[in-house]
Amino acid sequence: MISNSYAIIFDLDGTLVHSIPDMHIAINKTLNEYHLQNISEEKLKTFVGEGMLSLSKKVVDFCGGDNKLYDKIYNGYRKNYADQPYKLSSLMPGVITALDFFYDNNFPMGICTNKRQLVTEKLIKLMNLEKYFSVIIGARDDIPLKPKPDMVCLAIKEFNLVNKSFFMVGDTSNDIDAAKSANIKSIAIKGGYTEVDVEKLGADFTFDGMKDIIDFFKNKSD
Repeated sequence: MISNSYAIIFDLDGTLVHSIPDMHIAINKTLNEYHLQNISEEKLKTFVGEGMLSLSKKVVDFCGGDNKLYDKIYNGYRKNYADQPYKLSSLMPGVITALDFFYDNNFPMGICTNKRQLVTEKLIKLMNLEKYFSVIIGARDDIPLKPKPDMVCLAIKEFNLVNKSFFMVGDTSNDIDAAKSANIKSIAIKGGYTEVDVEKLGADFTFDGMKDIIDFFKNKSD
């Protein structure tokens, strides 16, 4: 019998969703509005993970813009991305199989992402993933982003569960470091949005993909 004494908190970008294509459209639309050069998907991927403001600043610097444009690019990008967060995005490999496994076996699931709260909720709804997640924590003005532990701790609080052990599943150091700071176990998944060797992120467990997570929990006992 599969143990369901665990709750799973997932990162979003690069872990559950390959969201770069729509982020790419939104940021280049914004850059065009301010007559800045465009950026490639591959380069943009290296800027993901620390929130929209950090991404916007890095993009402006990379594209030769003045730092006076930081807020304008950030606000324009937020609007453009919120308007269309789901045109070309797709689930990462194996995600729907993993979500179905956890859902069918009564594992509470949540999302903790540095993507803004409203756009996260909109994307989850558009991708028909709402049923899987009882807690969704996105970036808000009053809480520090990952790798600080605050968002993970808020997610745990909102689950309002007893006798559950939590795991954070992510693809970057922001996820793993946030889990460590929140004193929960971490799982790093290869193939996401980091240039760092995933084996060196310091996660409690590192897997090649979502299938390995399923196997891990199938074989896990209390």
